[in-house]
Amino acid sequence: MIRLLLVASLCLSGCASAEIKPTSEEMDRIEVILQQLPCVGNLNRWERRYFYRPEFSDEENARSMKEDRMPRPTGYVRSLIEIDLREANFEEFGSGRKSYANFPPGSGDNDDRNYRMVFGTYDLKARKLDLSHCGGNITPS
Repeated sequence: MIRLLLVASLCLSGCASAEIKPTSEEMDRIEVILQQLPCVGNLNRWERRYFYRPEFSDEENARSMKEDRMPRPTGYVRSLIEIDLREANFEEFGSGRKSYANFPPGSGDNDDRNYRMVFGTYDLKARKLDLSHCGGNITPS
């Protein structure tokens, strides 16, 4: 009986720690559209980062303000995928694509270096891409 309880608790803890992040199929769907855009083009020119849009409760926002830290997501909008592309091989940026369970490292940093970037959201239900920026970081390209 104890062995059964131990196995059950290990299974449940493994399920609870599963990361929620965009799938390869979802990223493929987005990249078919992205590579057709003149400001994106060849995907090999980009470090491509994708993550579900995080949700934040009012309580978590208030707690994080008190504790002087970034808020932690309290959930995810799994129908919206955030897109974060950076010019490949510019300083610390690599190439290829990666799916994240939270904000990609450095995505919220202020940055005044001159490189190309793309930001936007893909709505899985509506099959619609909405780019908020596609060009230079500090100057239009």
